Amino acid sequence: MDSQLLAKRPSEIPLVVLDTETTGLFPGLGHRIVEIGAVRLENWREVGQVSSLIQPGRKMDPKASSVNGIYNDDLVGQPTFGEVADELLALLDSAVIVAHNAEFDAGFLGQELLIHSLQTDGQAATLPNPWLCTLLLARQYFHFGRNNLSHIARQLGVRMGQAHRALSDVYMTAEILKRMVRTLAQRRLETVDDLLYAQGSPIYAPSFAAQLPNVISEALVNGRNLRLLYLGKSGESNRVVTPLYPSQHRGVEYLIAYCHQAEDQRTFRLDRIFSAELV
Repeated sequence: MDSQLLAKRPSEIPLVVLDTETTGLFPGLGHRIVEIGAVRLENWREVGQVSSLIQPGRKMDPKASSVNGIYNDDLVGQPTFGEVADELLALLDSAVIVAHNAEFDAGFLGQELLIHSLQTDGQAATLPNPWLCTLLLARQYFHFGRNNLSHIARQLGVRMGQAHRALSDVYMTAEILKRMVRTLAQRRLETVDDLLYAQGSPIYAPSFAAQLPNVISEALVNGRNLRLLYLGKSGESNRVVTPLYPSQHRGVEYLIAYCHQAEDQRTFRLDRIFSAELV
């Protein structure tokens, strides 16, 4: 992003406040976005938004459903991430992205863009926008007692909507940011660069391209099934899978695939795949 933009105040550049709801906590272990809300602000005024439930291509984790209130039946017939990606990327163009717990949302958005790119042109996509995190700012410069979004909103007198739904959380985050910006300006933290420094450092959506064995890459590109010899928790097994995409979690590389034996999505460590052949 243009460094001259970052030297300006938040009101002087485009901001996109974004929130996601997901099937679980870890994108690298196969969890996906199920709802996205994003609002573009220019001079603190809304000029565009994207808001949609998303069909993730896998089942919800019951624990996630208990938090966000989104269930498998709610996602039937909803668009895939790929079907909203172009609209979302247009909204994000040349903007600083704002989120509460930005590392979480950035991780999921980076993974979704990788999956989308592999399904379209085969090139790993990157998202150059820096992320500003209201959670980190709360931890560094404020004393709210607790730093979850709803508690901070109550402390700052921000009107609350339905918690843990994407667009509602976006509007709360935007109002919280406005109040934080006013307070931090009194401490001479005035520009976007100042705020990124104040949170510790800029956050970026991760980009990841696994060094896959040739046979797995061929199966991904051509939509082929694979027969794997795999060492799992219960020992060695042979299974037929449809590879979906590569991922990474805590330094370990994985293959996310549909397992025909389990009739469900599964996560396979690449270093435990002893052999793979096209079916």
